[in-house]
Amino acid sequence: MKRALLLSLLLCLPIFAYADDVAALIESYENPALGPAAKVTNLTIGVSNITIELNGSAAPVRAGKDVIGLFFAGTGKYTYRSTDPIETSIAMFEAKKASKIKAEKSGDTVVLTDTFSRMFLRTGGVQLPQLPEGTSQELDAAFKAHRENFSHARVAPASHLLIRQRLDKPSSPVARIEFDGDETTLYELDSIERKTESISSLLRIMEMPTNEMKNWLQPVVISEQPVGRGRTDFVDPPFLLTAIDYTLIGNLDETAKLSIDETVVPRGTAQRSFHFNLNSRVWDTSAKPKDYHVDKITDANGKELSFHHAEDSLIVGLPLAVPANTPVKLHFEISGNFLFHPNSDSFWQLGTEPWFPQPELNGQYYTIHSVVKVHKPWTAFAPGTTVRREPEGDYNVVENRIEKPVQFAVVHAGKYALSEEKHDDLTIRVASYAGNNDRAMKQLGTLAWKMIKFYEPWLGPFPFKEFNIIEIHELGYGQAPPATMFITKEAFNPTMGEDNQIFSRGINHRFAHEIAHQYWGHVVKMGSSEEQWVTEAFAEYSSSLVIKKLKGDDTYNGMISTWKANAKDAGSYAPIPLCNRIRNPRDFRQAFLDRTFLLYDKGAYLLAVLHKQLGDQKFLTFMRSLQGFFEWKYLTTNDIARLLQRVDDGRDYQPWFRQYYWGTEMPQMPKG
Repeated sequence: MKRALLLSLLLCLPIFAYADDVAALIESYENPALGPAAKVTNLTIGVSNITIELNGSAAPVRAGKDVIGLFFAGTGKYTYRSTDPIETSIAMFEAKKASKIKAEKSGDTVVLTDTFSRMFLRTGGVQLPQLPEGTSQELDAAFKAHRENFSHARVAPASHLLIRQRLDKPSSPVARIEFDGDETTLYELDSIERKTESISSLLRIMEMPTNEMKNWLQPVVISEQPVGRGRTDFVDPPFLLTAIDYTLIGNLDETAKLSIDETVVPRGTAQRSFHFNLNSRVWDTSAKPKDYHVDKITDANGKELSFHHAEDSLIVGLPLAVPANTPVKLHFEISGNFLFHPNSDSFWQLGTEPWFPQPELNGQYYTIHSVVKVHKPWTAFAPGTTVRREPEGDYNVVENRIEKPVQFAVVHAGKYALSEEKHDDLTIRVASYAGNNDRAMKQLGTLAWKMIKFYEPWLGPFPFKEFNIIEIHELGYGQAPPATMFITKEAFNPTMGEDNQIFSRGINHRFAHEIAHQYWGHVVKMGSSEEQWVTEAFAEYSSSLVIKKLKGDDTYNGMISTWKANAKDAGSYAPIPLCNRIRNPRDFRQAFLDRTFLLYDKGAYLLAVLHKQLGDQKFLTFMRSLQGFFEWKYLTTNDIARLLQRVDDGRDYQPWFRQYYWGTEMPQMPKG
């Protein structure tokens, strides 16, 4: 029987009956059942930009009594079209470097095709095809084998997206399609949260340190294009996380208890379910697994809420929908052995990864109240103004507050000596690891203050009342969460040992870069990874002006030349906003460097070109205006272009950014 059927994205009524809680829904979604299998010939299925052709056997897939998808075994082929010109170059690059998928370019369109022998399709808000009466062989064994293979995929459960669609956005289509053959591939349509559709190759990386990790299927995005929005638009989040209030108890045996209240505010529409990122498991530096356990979630009245936590994804369900723009408090109890000591050193860190429940970047906009307790003699650090620092029984306790909305809350603890100095209204606290390095602590505190005073005239007052500078017992990097700088040991002992001497070169630049992040990253924020240059490139260029002040024009011009040279090759196959998609399983080091050369080097070079073009007065006015107009707000590249137009006498900068930021071309430095 010849059969052709095109799945449209015409919205259909929800097909599910009311369910009391997320846990019950998860049980049915995570344990689907096959209906009778049927023979299909030339069956064509279309979802958004993907078209699938099937010849073989197919069966409906049920969650409880409801059909949520279909499973297929036989001979299949898909064709996927990327029609977004911004991703043309990176899609072609990743198809070649990270997959066996056939990729052909036609103008600004990339066409990806591949064959497969098994397919598992799940949808919500999309009409499914009617299959013939069951006349074919059963597919139970093939279905079991397929699910076993995909159980190793390092992606959030499909059930979380489907349940979000069902409970809160029944008119918004979603789909998850798994293809298995010579290439293992994942397609996802998400019109709810990320508002994208994507196709990814799932790879096993044999260089991983354990057999478990070697068996992981790790996603490499080949294409990800926007759905129902423009690529350059800010994506409104489903909800905002507006406040966190937590107590963390850290024990000597690396176990911890986290009790945290979170205030969330639905945006746009009422919500019954809330999706968070939260680590399920992390691995220490010896590749031993460390687990997070969500023990309980309750509402403001203490009533337990249903939830599901797996693969770094947490979904929480409420009995009734929370109206839009109405704050609601959720209380989480989390425990685990996740306070590991890197390389057996005497410290641990809960860094910028999701160690507490948090939405995507565009939903992170929270104040912080924190209480951290660690066993004596360790000292704990958390960002913000210190409320108290005191002993309490067997513990040392620190309590802090940040009253402005931030991202990237962190906690750090270990064996540290402290030095504090007050500079005007700012307390600079320097922490030296495993010993009292008094001279270095005082020097670094003074250096930080001088750099802050250099920034303030054109970036504004330093945004916090306290600033922690904490030594990390490693080499070669820095990081800057709010009111905090983590800096590696060569900053404290630049002449001690050959490695320290090597990595201490350029330490002033790195120090200035991390201080600049208190402005670029916290006062003004990025709302997605595609806008990360707002934090990294702007901090990099700001720090170059410090180096220019310290070492003169020749050193500054040398930095510009280096940025331009580094960006040249990487910029040929990816624009700056898509640098975080660069993956090359054949050369991980080069992929890391290419990302760096785009995000830091090309981004800073673009700012250097703008500086030369505008002149000092207009450029510094532009930088100060960004900090003023977007203080404690998200900043986008569209905003940057509009503000430049105001500063530069009405010149339209959108074409410039399309060519050099969203595109792969390099501008020439103006002469003179």
